[in-house]
Amino acid sequence: MKTFAFKSKLENNKVPVPEHLFAELEEMNNREVRVILLMEEPDEFDDEAFNDFASQFFSKYANNLDAVKKLLKNIK
Repeated sequence: MKTFAFKSKLENNKVPVPEHLFAELEEMNNREVRVILLMEEPDEFDDEAFNDFASQFFSKYANNLDAVKKLLKNIK
């Protein structure tokens, strides 16, 4: 699984992808993706605090991937 992290703003209920990722994402065009949307509250995180949070989140996500897959399967 590939991961990409970036800041964006919702525009007309869509999440724009930064142009610098276009080349990397081109090979995945029309493939399904899983999206985790984190909505920041004002002044909740500075960039360093967010990077620490994301590192911990994805580390736990990766370590528990089988459990996450089962959970997602049960949600469907």
